[in-house]
Amino acid sequence: MDMKVNAGIHPKFNLSRFDHDEKIIIKNLAKSWYLTSSGEEINQGKSKYNYFLVKPISKFSVMFNIEREIICIFSTYETFEPRTLDILDIIISSLPKNRTENICFMLISKDKNINQKIDKLLKTEIEHPIVIAFSYKTLLDKDNIINFEDNFRERFYTRDLFSFLSPLKKDIFFFGRNNLVNEIINKHKSLEHSSLFGLRKSGKTSIVYAIQRRLNVDQSKYLSIDCESPAIHQKRWYQLLEKIIKCFDDLQPTKLKIKYENNYLEHNAAENFEKDMHKIYNALGKTHTVIIFDEIERITPNTASSSHWQNEKDFIYFWQTLRGFYQKYPEIFTYMIVGTNPSCIENPILFEEDNPLYLSIDTQYVPHFTLEQVKEMVQKLSFLMGIEIDDLICSKLYEDFGGHPFLIRQMCSLLNKRITLKRPSKVDKSLYSKTLKEFISSSHEYLDMIIFVLEKWYPDEYEMLTFLANEDFETFEKFASNHINYTRHLLGYELIQEGDNGYYFNYEILQTHIQNKNKYKRLNLDSEEKLAEISKRRNLIEEGLRTLIKNTLTYSNNKGTAKDLILHAIEGKRREKINTLTIQQLLHKNESPLFLLELKNIINRNWDLFENIFEGIDKNRILFLLDDINKYGRPDAHAKKISNDDFMQLRIHFNTLEKVLKNWEII
Repeated sequence: MDMKVNAGIHPKFNLSRFDHDEKIIIKNLAKSWYLTSSGEEINQGKSKYNYFLVKPISKFSVMFNIEREIICIFSTYETFEPRTLDILDIIISSLPKNRTENICFMLISKDKNINQKIDKLLKTEIEHPIVIAFSYKTLLDKDNIINFEDNFRERFYTRDLFSFLSPLKKDIFFFGRNNLVNEIINKHKSLEHSSLFGLRKSGKTSIVYAIQRRLNVDQSKYLSIDCESPAIHQKRWYQLLEKIIKCFDDLQPTKLKIKYENNYLEHNAAENFEKDMHKIYNALGKTHTVIIFDEIERITPNTASSSHWQNEKDFIYFWQTLRGFYQKYPEIFTYMIVGTNPSCIENPILFEEDNPLYLSIDTQYVPHFTLEQVKEMVQKLSFLMGIEIDDLICSKLYEDFGGHPFLIRQMCSLLNKRITLKRPSKVDKSLYSKTLKEFISSSHEYLDMIIFVLEKWYPDEYEMLTFLANEDFETFEKFASNHINYTRHLLGYELIQEGDNGYYFNYEILQTHIQNKNKYKRLNLDSEEKLAEISKRRNLIEEGLRTLIKNTLTYSNNKGTAKDLILHAIEGKRREKINTLTIQQLLHKNESPLFLLELKNIINRNWDLFENIFEGIDKNRILFLLDDINKYGRPDAHAKKISNDDFMQLRIHFNTLEKVLKNWEII
């Protein structure tokens, strides 16, 4: 059982090392906190700071879920500078691991406007820990009763700790992947290469940053090569070898002088790379280094950003050089391959030659969170924000989002926005269900970003996803059982799983999204379903065509002339009935009196105005498909039956027109 913590000062707390004002502040703090350690003075350049540690009393600890000690920093400068917050990392690194809270600290500053400046800073630096700031003046007043609970509530409850769109560069909000980080670092220490692949927003860049931080703590060396940069992918293979040598040479200042001029040309780069790498390795004290190639697909055949990596043998020569060197001298460096597309280590043959990376590196995908990891992240952060998310809601998050940390954080961020300012507050089933519907309707951009890699580079596997989303299990299983390549990446990226009774989506929100994107690709529809699809799509196309015609005629002519062009395309008796209507009424999106064939006639008679609108589709094709839609696209008005061939033909016509209307942002 945890011992109760009361306010006061630890007997070994060295009060004498603080100045007069700081002693008064410390004694005032001891009325509400238990002061455990007097810390020490920390130097940062020419600046000096003092810190000490406090432990929250039992009631406060339960209220804010803070169990470890909190760092308190004295800043004696009259003007606060953002670099002051960097001192926290120095202090944390000097203390035993897990002794202090890294998500928050207290700053006591002589700047009278410290809180306003902290607020302004944290709006742009969202990865900073929560800063509970006080001025010297506030804490020096013996009669001033400080309500620390309110101060912490204000800082904790008004900050959205889930709202991170960029990769995490610090450990503070990094959850769930420490075992993976350790695994990759241990491979490097064992002289093994490693890889890490994941779709957009899977967290791979955050993992790479975590690996780099851990290597820094271990005082190990690494190089980071961003292949997405034109400064990298525009280089030829021999120029990139030279770049790596220069990066190695910059790792640590030495008196070593490397000759580059004429030494890294196509005919001699590989030979000089080996010689120079040995020189630098010895000058660096024989330090083992990992080279991290990020966005590797940018220098991989079939996916590269520059033609010499895409269409020539630069990839072959570059990796032949690195692999050949490693096989002779594995103690000098290993490499880590990072990206969205693992084809660089999957394809055995490239340009009719053996792929140097094939079978030399295991394919490691970014894993999704387990249920326990979801609970750890969600409950830790939400508690600090005054939100209670119990195990049941965490299970729903895991089920709906399949352990995808980015999507879960965005959903929790939306929950935070929907919760009353009166906190603590609990997320119940009703609030979760309403927020989930809102999230689904607004998350298309995130989900498109996630599956973009499949659509672009693995269209067969994307097609498999559409089969599964539309519950065409027979087709999916048929291809999955005969072609392992059709599911390899779907399983690797953890988009789907294979259970005892077949395959299923790892998170339901993605299935719903793909269903909506491909809702008109389902096969084996019954008559009612065909009828519903035809009616809906025809109506949307008719509404879109009215808007398209109105815009085209109006912007091409004055309004009077535009109306005349419409009426001239209408038969005599019909023209008399609608002659008094305005162009807005004639082509009203929902209430237009014009039939589809009349819209067709307007386009036909004024093709010179519409030719560029239907770019790439000739006049006869447009007229033909409009006739077909008019003939077969109204089963609701006839026998309510349509042959499968006619139905599939209508789908092709609908797709053609919908693409045009989408290009003009009409539907």
